[in-house]
Amino acid sequence: MNFINNIYLLIIVASIIFLSCRTQEDDSKNGTAEVNKFDFGQLNPDAPIETQLLGQFAGLWAARQSIRQQDGSWSDQKKSSLWRWYYILDGHALQDDWITMDSLNQQQVVGTNIRIYNADENRWYMSWIDKTNRKLATFTAINDGDKVIMDGTNAKGRRVRNTFYNIKPNEFDWKQEWTFDEGNSWVEVTKIHCEK
Repeated sequence: MNFINNIYLLIIVASIIFLSCRTQEDDSKNGTAEVNKFDFGQLNPDAPIETQLLGQFAGLWAARQSIRQQDGSWSDQKKSSLWRWYYILDGHALQDDWITMDSLNQQQVVGTNIRIYNADENRWYMSWIDKTNRKLATFTAINDGDKVIMDGTNAKGRRVRNTFYNIKPNEFDWKQEWTFDEGNSWVEVTKIHCEK
C-alpha cells in the first residue's frame, strides 16, 4: 500500500512540474511572461466592460503615501511601498496587495483588496483586510467618469470615502477622506501617488 501511495505521489509531482514548465513555455511564446514572473492576468471578454477602469492597474506600482497630521500639515512616510494589482476569478475581478518593505528591505504584504463590478447595479463591491486590524472592511464604489469613488466603513468602524483619480497609463492618485457629520462634508486624511 505504501508503495502504491508513493507511485501516486510521484505521478502528481511529475504532472505539476510538467504543467508548470508548459505554462511558462506558453507564456514566453505569447510574450506575456512578466519580468518578475508574477502573472497579472487579463480581463475576461465576458466580464463587464466597466471593470477596465480599475483593470488597467494590473501590474506593479511604486507608491508614495502622505498622511495629514493633527496640525493639518502633510507628512510623507519614509517606507517604500508597492501596490500589486492582478486579475482573479477568471478575469472577472481584481485583487490588489499593499506591500511595504521592512527594515531588512524584505517585502511584506500588509493588506489585500478584492474588487468586482456588478453591471446590474452599476457599482463595484469591494473588501479589504489587513494583518494589523484583522477585520474585514467592505465598500461599494461607482465609476464616475475617469474616477472610481468608494464609500464604506473601515476596519475601525469609521465611514470613509476613497477615490482613484488622475488616472493615466503610468500613474494615478488615490485619496481617503473622513466625515465627521454623516457625509455632509469630507476631510482628506491620506493621499497616495503611484507610478509604474
